[in-house]
Amino acid sequence: MSYTFEAVIKNQLGIHARTAALLAKTVSKYDAEAYILFHGDKVNIKHLLDIISLSITQNAVIEINVEGNEAAKCSNELQQLIENGFGEIS
Repeated sequence: MSYTFEAVIKNQLGIHARTAALLAKTVSKYDAEAYILFHGDKVNIKHLLDIISLSITQNAVIEINVEGNEAAKCSNELQQLIENGFGEIS
């Protein structure tokens, strides 16, 4: 299965080391591969430095594609994580 969704990054600092680590940790729990597409670049979410190199800022719109046996569960958890501001927004 494959799932794709768009998300707006609400965090003031955008996606930085801690938030990238949360994304990678989330994906690693599932039998799935996930990718961020941003400004024409596509990176594997399990690669922290690649995520950080995208320089994703607050209010940026990203696309996430999740593939694999547990893609639905992984996609849902990633959406919740991003919508909740990675726990940084009160």
